[in-house]
Amino acid sequence: MISINNNLQNDQKENNIFSVSDYISILNEKLKSFQAKIVGEVSGLKIWPSGHVYFDLKDPNDNSCLNCIIWKSNYELYGAELENGMEIIVSGFPNIYAPRGKFSLIVKTFELKGEGALKAAYDKLKKKLADEGFFDEERKRPIPKFPQKIGLITSIHGAVIHDFMGNLGKFGFKIKFIDSRVEGQESVKNLPLAIQVLN
Repeated sequence: MISINNNLQNDQKENNIFSVSDYISILNEKLKSFQAKIVGEVSGLKIWPSGHVYFDLKDPNDNSCLNCIIWKSNYELYGAELENGMEIIVSGFPNIYAPRGKFSLIVKTFELKGEGALKAAYDKLKKKLADEGFFDEERKRPIPKFPQKIGLITSIHGAVIHDFMGNLGKFGFKIKFIDSRVEGQESVKNLPLAIQVLN
């Protein structure tokens, strides 16, 4: 049986004959390497009961259109709510949905384009968290008067770690360092995990 299967696989490779499913799987594996950042306008926004978000990313110059999907777990991480007409920058990779043969961009991260839009989203999120009591005084922990241990979350490639180690380290402070992205949308996933590790 193994030799028959091997012969079939070799025959397929030699003649470039694939099943539809196998060919789409091969394409999707290759398409993952085409991850990119793309800017455009949100159109046809739909948030399904599952929480997954579907929309078109349009180029305002010529109406070129790219179908996009954000899974619920990613959408809820970023604190901004998408709206039709909003200009955003997405990061993701293309994928073909086998049952329909539909080409889409699987969005891993998104961010609003423009300082005004970012400020508005920040203020909206800050108000939401304040209304939920996250900034209440009783939630805050007192800082020790003479701390001996310091937890540091920062990028291993940044200058911060060297400043801490070079300045505070020589005075006997114990510094626990966790490498994490601290800027941009990628940090949204990194920072909560880093905080959990320190805790």
